[in-house]
Amino acid sequence: MSAVRFLSAEKNPKKIQESFYSILIFVFAISFVISIIVFLLSDTIALFVLQDETTSYYVKAGAGLIVLGAVTQIVTYYFRIFRQIQLFSGLTIYQSIGQLILTFVLLINGFGLRSVIGANLLISFTLFLFALFLIKQQIGVLIPKFCYLMDFLKFGAPLTPNGLIRWITDSSDRYIIGFLLGATMVGIYNAAYAIGSLIQLLISPLQMILYPELAKLYDEGNYDTVRLYISMSIKYFCMIGIPAVFGLFLISKPLILLFTTSDFLEGASVIPIVALAAFFGGIFQILINVTLLIKITRYNIYMQLSAATTNLFLNLYLIPIYGIIGAAYATLISFLVLSFLGYLVAIKYIQIHIDLKSTFKCILSSGLMIIPLIFIPINSVISLTYTIFIGIITYFISLCILKFFSPKEIGIIKSSVKL
Repeated sequence: MSAVRFLSAEKNPKKIQESFYSILIFVFAISFVISIIVFLLSDTIALFVLQDETTSYYVKAGAGLIVLGAVTQIVTYYFRIFRQIQLFSGLTIYQSIGQLILTFVLLINGFGLRSVIGANLLISFTLFLFALFLIKQQIGVLIPKFCYLMDFLKFGAPLTPNGLIRWITDSSDRYIIGFLLGATMVGIYNAAYAIGSLIQLLISPLQMILYPELAKLYDEGNYDTVRLYISMSIKYFCMIGIPAVFGLFLISKPLILLFTTSDFLEGASVIPIVALAAFFGGIFQILINVTLLIKITRYNIYMQLSAATTNLFLNLYLIPIYGIIGAAYATLISFLVLSFLGYLVAIKYIQIHIDLKSTFKCILSSGLMIIPLIFIPINSVISLTYTIFIGIITYFISLCILKFFSPKEIGIIKSSVKL
C-alpha cells in the first residue's frame, strides 16, 4: 500500500528504482526471517497447532510460501502502481489458474497434499521471476540505499494490524456460532455468508484501478478531480451494488437449493442481510482511499477496531437469542459503523458529494426490477441465468426512464460502445 501511494505519481526513474528495490529487499528480508523461524519451529507448530507432529514436513515446506507470497505481491503490485492493468491481470490469472491446474494434475497422479504446496511454490516462483524480468526491462536494476524506507514504514506500519482486526469483523462470528450452536450451523451460515458476500467482488475491479489513480491525481494537486472520482465511484458502485442486494434477496432460497441441499435452507434468510453488509463494506472501501491519500493511516486502525469491537459484542449478545440471523445482523451493523466512520473522515478532508437522488433512483429501479422476477420460477441454472438477464434489462430500462445518467454520461457510454 505504501508503494502504491508514494509511487503512483512518481516520474523520476531513479526515485522509482530506489523506492521499488528498497521495498522489495526489505520485504524479502523480513519474510525470510519469519520463514526461518517457522521452519525451525515446525515440529512445535505441527504439535500444538495441527495437533500432529508428523505434519511438520508440511509446515517446513509451507514456510517457503511466506517468502514467495510476500515478494510476489510486491512485484505484481508494481504493474498496478503504474496502471499496467493488463499485465497485472495476466500475472494474477496465471497465479490462480496455474496453481489450480498444476495442483489438479499432481493430485490425480497420486502426489497427495505435497502437490498443493509444491504447485504453489513453483507457480509463485516462476511468476516472481517473470514479473521481475519485466520490471528490469522497464526500470533496470539498482542496489538501493534505503533512503525513502522510513517514509514507507511510517505510512504502512499502521495498516499492518488491519488484516487481523478485519478478521474479527469478518470471521469471529463462525467461532461463536460453532461454540454456541454447533458445527452444523457453522456450515449453514458459512454457505449463506459466501453467497451474500459475492457483492464484494463488484468493488474489487473498481478499487484496483481507483486507488493508484487517486494517489497520482492528489499528488499532482488535482483535488477537484479526486473529489469527483470518489463521488462518481460511489454513485456507480450503488448502481451495481443496490440491485445486487435486491436480487440476492429475491433468489436467496433458489440459490441455496441449486448449489447446496435443503439442509442449508435455513441460511437463506442470512443471504440478503450479509449482502447488504457487503454493500456497505464496498462503500467503505471507496471512502477509505481518503485516509491513504492524506497519509493519516492510523485512522484505519481506529475505524477497523470500532467495527471489530461492535461485531464481537453484538455476536455475543445476538447469537444466543436469534441464532445465525443474529450473527448476520451483527455483521451488518458493524459494516454500517465502518462505512459511517469512513464517511466522517472523508468529508473532513475531502468534501465529497454523495448523490442521494441517484441512490434513490437505484433503489426505486431495483424495486421495479424484482416485480416481474417474482413470477419466474427458478428451478435450474438456466432459469436462474434467464432471471438474472431479465432483471438486468428491467433494471437498466428503469434507470434510463428515471434519467439516472446525465447527458454527458450518456455521451461517454455511446462513445465507449462505438469503440
